[in-house]
Amino acid sequence: MTMSSAWLCTTHLLLHKVTANGQFPVPACLAYSADDPFTVYLDSHTDSDLPVTWELSRDLLTHGTRERVGLGDVSVYPGHGRDADSLYLLLTGRDEAGETETALLRAQASDVTAFLRWTEHIVPPGEEPDHVDIDTLVRQLLGQDVADG
Repeated sequence: MTMSSAWLCTTHLLLHKVTANGQFPVPACLAYSADDPFTVYLDSHTDSDLPVTWELSRDLLTHGTRERVGLGDVSVYPGHGRDADSLYLLLTGRDEAGETETALLRAQASDVTAFLRWTEHIVPPGEEPDHVDIDTLVRQLLGQDVADG
């Protein structure tokens, strides 16, 4: 899918990759646009010079601030007790060689919650379908040039 160059909401944050050997900083950026109202994009620099982009469901991320959600490649859950202002993202994917890799990332929950509140000003929850261009989506799925109309 071609992304709009007009992002309406972005925030830079510092995640921490959690490993058995400790926690390591991971620069990241969250981005959201009314052009793709169901999706939050997470760009992170975990183990490479180029960012890895994850497409996350805005709804999944929002629910993950309150309880554990997600199956498969993405799980999100809040911290508890002394860790209450943490939000964890468990991401599973394949590297260039096809090997499965898993990363556990920790974010400040308050940073993610503030970002999600901004996205709700752009597209309120429940109004996402009003922002989806179905005709363009169908043409893309059929492999037609969007400019052909």
